[in-house]
Amino acid sequence: MTPVWGLGLAAVFVMEAAAFAQAAGRPGADTDWPCHQNKVAEFPLASVWDGPPIDTTSSAWRADPAIAGLAAQMSQRRVPIAEVQASVGKLIDAAGPEAKARLLQAFGAAFEELTRQRSEIIAGLDRFGHKQRELADRIRAENETANRDQPGDAAADDPLQKLRWDLRVFDDRRRTVAYVCEAPQAVESRIGELVKIVRAAL
Repeated sequence: MTPVWGLGLAAVFVMEAAAFAQAAGRPGADTDWPCHQNKVAEFPLASVWDGPPIDTTSSAWRADPAIAGLAAQMSQRRVPIAEVQASVGKLIDAAGPEAKARLLQAFGAAFEELTRQRSEIIAGLDRFGHKQRELADRIRAENETANRDQPGDAAADDPLQKLRWDLRVFDDRRRTVAYVCEAPQAVESRIGELVKIVRAAL
């Protein structure tokens, strides 16, 4: 007996399970990673910055409202980059000989915050992928149970209902995570835009 579920849901499961299997076959691959994009766990400052040294571990900027305010603007992705650029211009015009040093402090603080956000997103995707893999394993077991049962058996109804439900959950999760998978690159893009602004102001 072949369980009757929506063909689209079945196809989704087969494709996703195949993707997990393919990932598992790659040496060193993170088999729980749920995204088509390659997983890049770390995003070091050196990968985008070759200008003056920046101490990203310093918290001295917190005592300067102007620097703290600019760092907050830089690190809040909902703030348009044009607003950040205007604020950088104001800081450079108003801060005198220390303007460039203060700008680098703001950028360093923003970089730390944005990479923290990125790390949290990746950790969340890892947890999601692990749960999705567990669900895939459960679906395989439920499918085997449903295939063993005979049509019309009362005992077959419950496993089949569970299988259909889990397939729907699996598919809903897959659709949801596609958007989240873009988030790490969105953070990287934000950092890249900030680098351009800071370079131009130095």
